[in-house]
Order: sequence, then C-alpha cells, then structure tokens
Amino acid sequence: MSTGGADKRPTGKALTRRFALLSCIVIGLITIVLSFVISYYLRKDLLDREWGITADYIRSVALYHLTPADFAVPQRQIAQEHFQAFYRQTVMMPEIVRVKIYDATMRVVWSDEPRLVGERFPDNPHLIGAVAGRTMVNIETHQRKGENVYEGQEFPVLVELYVPLVFPGTADVVGVVETYKVPAAVLANIRQGWYTVAGTALGGSALLYLSLFWIVQRAGRRIDEQHQALENRSRELSTANQELQTMQAQLLGAERMAAIGEVVAAVAHGIRNPLANIRAAAQVAALDCRECGQSSLAAKHLTNIMAEVDRLEGRLKELLQFVRPTERHNASLDLNTLLRGTVPMMAERLAQAGIVVLEQLPPRLPPIMGDAMLIEQVILSLLGNAIEAIPAGGGTITLATGIEPDERGMPCVFVEVRDTGVGIAAEEIPKIFTPFYTTKAQGTGLGLAIAKKFTEAHGGTMTVWSRPGEGACFRAAFPALIKA
Repeated sequence: MSTGGADKRPTGKALTRRFALLSCIVIGLITIVLSFVISYYLRKDLLDREWGITADYIRSVALYHLTPADFAVPQRQIAQEHFQAFYRQTVMMPEIVRVKIYDATMRVVWSDEPRLVGERFPDNPHLIGAVAGRTMVNIETHQRKGENVYEGQEFPVLVELYVPLVFPGTADVVGVVETYKVPAAVLANIRQGWYTVAGTALGGSALLYLSLFWIVQRAGRRIDEQHQALENRSRELSTANQELQTMQAQLLGAERMAAIGEVVAAVAHGIRNPLANIRAAAQVAALDCRECGQSSLAAKHLTNIMAEVDRLEGRLKELLQFVRPTERHNASLDLNTLLRGTVPMMAERLAQAGIVVLEQLPPRLPPIMGDAMLIEQVILSLLGNAIEAIPAGGGTITLATGIEPDERGMPCVFVEVRDTGVGIAAEEIPKIFTPFYTTKAQGTGLGLAIAKKFTEAHGGTMTVWSRPGEGACFRAAFPALIKA
C-alpha cells in the first residue's frame, strides 16, 4: 500500500504557518480599516456634538441680548450696546476667541475687529449657507478669506462656526453670528478617542489572533496525529499484506512440497527395490568374472553399473531428505569441530577435482544449538556446490568460520564456503535456492535448497555473494548459544 499521495498533503505545522501569515495580514488589514472607520465616525460625532452645543449656546445668548431691530438699524447706540453685551457673554464660553455679526445681506454689523464693520462678503460659501438657514462649520482655516484680512497668526488652528439667527415671530434668518473657536479640547478628546479605538482594536485583534492561532495549532496537532495514525495504519497494513503474501507463498510451497513428497515417496518406493536387485546382480556377476577369469572389460562395466546405481541411490536420498519433514535432535555443537569432521567425507571428490581446501578457523567460537547431522548436510551441500562450480584443472575452496551480530544485534556463528569457480550471474542469484533449479548438466537443483532449508530450520540465515568469473561465497549463520 503506497502512502505517496498522503505525503503530499500539507501537515499540521504547514497549515499553522500558513494561518499565522495569512491571518496576521487579514486581521491587520481589518484592524486598520476598522480603526479608521470608527475614528472617522467618532470624530464626526464629537465635532457635530461640539458644534451643536456651541451653536445652541450662541442662539440662546442672542435671543437674550439681541432683537431683530438691532439688525435692522445696527448703527443705533442701543444696538451697539446689545452687540457688545452679546460679545462679552459669548466669549465667556471656553475656546471662543473671535466674534463677527452679519445681517441678512452678509454685511458685518459688528466685529471685535472694527475695521470690518460695514464690509460685505457675498463670496463666502459658509456665510451663504448660514444665511440660507444652515449651521456651517469651516475646519480648513488655512485658506484665508476676505474677512481674515486683518487677522494674524496668533491662533494657528481655528474653527469657523456660522450660526444663523431666527427670532420668535420671524420666519427668515435675521442675521448670522460667526465665531472663531480654538478646538484644543475637542481635538484632544478626538485624539484620546482615536488612541482608545486603536488600542482596543489592536488588543481585540491580538486576542482574536492568539485565540484563532491556538485553535488552528490544536487542529494542526490533531491533523498531524491523524496523519501519523494513518501512516502507522498504512505501514501496519503493508506489513500485514507482506506477511500474508509470505504466508501464502509458504502455504503454496508447503502444498507443492507435500505433492512432490507424495510423488517422490511413491517413486522412491518403486525404484529402490529394483535398484537394490540390479546392484546385487552386478555384484554377483563381478564375483563370477573374477572366479572364471573373464576379461577385465566386463568387470569394468559391472563396476560402472554399481557406481551408477549408487549415484542414483544418492539422488533418491537427496529427494527424500528435501521433502521429508525435518526432525531435529538438538545439542550444543562446536561449528569448527563439525566442519573438521565433515571435510574428510569429501576428500576423494576434492582430490579427483584437484581442489585445495584452505581453512580459516578461529581457535574459539561460541557453541550453537542444533542437529549435527542436519548441519553436516548443510556443509556437505555447500562443499558439493563449490566443487561443481570449479572448472576442470583445479582451484581453491576456502572454509572460514566466525562470529558476527545479526540484524537484531544478537551474536551469530557463521560458516563461509568460498570458491574460485565461474561465479554466478546477478540475475541467477535470486533463483539458486529454488528447489529443482540448476544450471549444471548433472545437477538436481536440490543441494542449495536443502542447505537453505536446514539452515532456516535452525533459526539461521543463508546468504550469497558472487560475480561472474570471480567465484562465489556462501555463508550460513546460526544463532550463538549464550549461557545465562
């Protein structure tokens, strides 16, 4: 089962990093926009309230001190006294520093700057709006108008407020009061409000970001855990699938071996008795040849017949060993001693082939637990395979033993059989332990299969290294017997 598609999915850490970046940008933009929007409406609300309170105050003072007649004939002494009283009362309001009074024709009828009295300013848009009945506010006072001709720079920031006056009993605007106000307090309140809004927005955004980040981080960890769980389950399923395939192969092999075993047992039973009779007859004929003085040629043929019968008997014995269930008689064994006792069994074949045997046996090895006869058969099979691999003319076989750790780190005792034969092609190595597979004209394909079977029956492993033309090295490793 492949997990390649799952590996391409983003992990929880990647999702957390993406969220940290994107959410910071989005929440930051929302915070900025929200701060400006709230600040804008807060400023507008504070200014509207400030100008509304000021305008109401000016109207109440005007109704108390002024009359419509004052605007009709502003030159009268009584009118000027009323205007003066109105001015004194108006400037008592904090932050009001200048006052102008216009009639309905936009002419200055009174001002704290006397040089403006009698002047008309029909091009003032705010004054025009106030004459039309609207309370007008001009915050942009950096652009000087005609009525500002006599004013200096003593007040860098001023707000012009135009308040239309409508008296009881009249429907039209009688006059307009223009005041200059220093908006220090209201601007300070606006700044304070802006700081409050900005701080609140930043604090809320930070809290929101941290809360969402915590949630996403938890979700990311959960995703990683689920991803890891899926990977573990995938590995478990893959392992189970491999084990199932291995078991299936073992069952098929066992079924095949059982069928082969039945056939081999039947064939061996049917052949061994005739073979025994043939050999016995050949032995009797050979005795008769010696007693009657017949030619040596007949004796030679009879000897060949007995040799071939013996060889066929050996092949049947190999077949029976391979298909028969392995019964072990375990005992503590010294691999060096077992090896020294096994090599002489092959001495005649080694001598006939002109092969020299070299031994590399360390003086002391840990014992192994096993059946001496079966392990002896492993060594004989490896030696026989090495002899057959060396071409005519002789060669060398090196026998070596030693100790090494296995894949789990447990000590194992091994025996190596290295030859100077023709070697094994890389594509042939996976097949050489398959029963009945052989590349030799006279081979049965059972020698290496028997060696591997008996080695694994003892909990060991069989490995091979080889290159064409460079010989081969077979190693059988067995678990070492470690005394507690």
